[in-house]
Amino acid sequence: MMSRAAADPEAPATTAKPASRSDRRREKTRLRLVEAGRELITEKGVSGLRISEITEAADVALGSFYNHFKSKEELVEAIVSESIEALAEALVGEAPEDSDPAILVAVANRRFVRLAYDDPAFAQLLVNLSHADVLFATATYPFARIALERGIASGRFEIPDIEVTLATVVGGALALMRSIVEGHQGPDAEIAASEAVLRSMGVPGDEARAISNQPLEPMERPAAEGSAAGPPRT
Repeated sequence: MMSRAAADPEAPATTAKPASRSDRRREKTRLRLVEAGRELITEKGVSGLRISEITEAADVALGSFYNHFKSKEELVEAIVSESIEALAEALVGEAPEDSDPAILVAVANRRFVRLAYDDPAFAQLLVNLSHADVLFATATYPFARIALERGIASGRFEIPDIEVTLATVVGGALALMRSIVEGHQGPDAEIAASEAVLRSMGVPGDEARAISNQPLEPMERPAAEGSAAGPPRT
């Protein structure tokens, strides 16, 4: 997966040091805990999840859990965050550079909002996290910035303030997901949202509507790095 630093073209260049054996072992343990937590959440949800079950499933000592996570809630946040970042990477980070930015933004926006329809348990888990807004923004901002900057550079978008637009688009997607899982929206709300987003970026109305109504191609939602499982279901 592309790192957040790699996704941000303005990030300062750094020379990565080779991981030591201890670092590799530590990362392997963390991945095992994340994978075990993901599988257990899929099976039984979050409320009944116990740390002892996670460490047993991961085949690591109970004390090892606290070397990586302060609490069960922090592990759940990591699972959700890495799943969201993996989806953003697949939608934007892996898209060809010559992709139409308007289509890229529309598809990414619709895919995320559609989580509330297609995987409501995962969306419910996300929106109910205490730091949902920060978590969602941290995972998606670098990739959203890529899409917007491509649109600005190509003349496709007219965006007077990219920071305001990022906050509006990313925050709006999460707010709409929350509204859907709470039962306040009808079907296909992501289409109208996508059209509104494109219009706000200067895409003509008829074109924004046409792009937003294009059928979404089937997509296997990616797992977070190092795991064979997709987003957990509660």
